[in-house]
Amino acid sequence: MTDLLLKFWCRKGIFICASGIIGNVFLLIGIITAALNTTIAGFTPISWMLLAFILYVIMIFSVTLRIMTHLESQR
Repeated sequence: MTDLLLKFWCRKGIFICASGIIGNVFLLIGIITAALNTTIAGFTPISWMLLAFILYVIMIFSVTLRIMTHLESQR
């Protein structure tokens, strides 16, 4: 079981998973604060959603760079 988990995290990349999970959390916070019409720590709902968007872009760029480096190493 431990070997399976290690293979998953090493293959997937902890940074990619973490940015996706944190992005999901920020998106949920943004939706909840928008529905309740409140702010948390001075952040408006659009701020939370922009933070989520930035993390999603980072996740996409990380995956793209991993694919590029893999393809370049095959040459």
